[in-house]
Amino acid sequence: LPGRLYLLDKESNFVVEACSWLGPVRSSPRFSAMSCWALRRGLRHRPAGDTIDVPCDHIDWNPEVPTDSLCLPLMAQRETLGMLYFEMPGDDTGRAATPMIYFDMLAENIGLAVANLQLRDSLREMAMADPLTGLANRRQLSHVLETQVAQAERDGVGLSCLMVDVDHFKRFNDAHGHEAGDAVLRSVGRVLAQATREPDLAFRYGGEEFLLLFPGLSAEQAVDRAQDIRSRVAAIELGHAVGDLGHISVSVGVAVAPQHCDFSRLIPTADAALLRAKALGRDRIEVAQPREAEAGRPAA
Repeated sequence: LPGRLYLLDKESNFVVEACSWLGPVRSSPRFSAMSCWALRRGLRHRPAGDTIDVPCDHIDWNPEVPTDSLCLPLMAQRETLGMLYFEMPGDDTGRAATPMIYFDMLAENIGLAVANLQLRDSLREMAMADPLTGLANRRQLSHVLETQVAQAERDGVGLSCLMVDVDHFKRFNDAHGHEAGDAVLRSVGRVLAQATREPDLAFRYGGEEFLLLFPGLSAEQAVDRAQDIRSRVAAIELGHAVGDLGHISVSVGVAVAPQHCDFSRLIPTADAALLRAKALGRDRIEVAQPREAEAGRPAA
């Protein structure tokens, strides 16, 4: 039977084709969930056949040549996940005579399978995200960094890394409690999420430290981006139950591979620049020194 598997996009309340087989022609690849009576009722719907019913709006309906179609909602745990659609043969023999209970069993099994896949994806996403800031966590960083390094080497471009640390973070916890500290981290996390074109390139590295990757940016462009981040963080006005939390600032270390270091040393090099920024007074940006400059510097 020609057909389509649709999955529900909860944000738009549209169902979108995930796959199809044998060339179905009557149903649209994408339509509003309200256009299908099976999804509206939560029951299978067949406008022709033994029981004549109202055709769905997503079907190209011709009153002179009625389309015998079947829509089966995919559900699990009382939640609608999508729909199975079939175009039935024009006669009443062979496959057209298949008892409806077999279609119901098929929809039930596919619905459970889709629910399990979505749950697996959701759990994986939770495991790779920091629950406080919503940014990717350190576990995700190792995978993303490997991918970005391979792409940068293949394209012959640089990869910039910014290590960001919230200055004097301990005072927020000590003076106002851990809820205030969490509010600061969430606010800084929102600034960093907006600083990259791709949200999955901003990470909470640990504690009050964050890391950002910028493929293709030069050292000068990375410093400009770091300065923009400093300005945006400084503009944060954060109130709390105990009152204004005061000025928030960050220190930033910038490193670019292969200009400043090998790709394998990108994060440690950016971290060293961050430590230098903190040692020099905080609320500032420090750029890593090229390898040649480091090698020629006399030991302290």
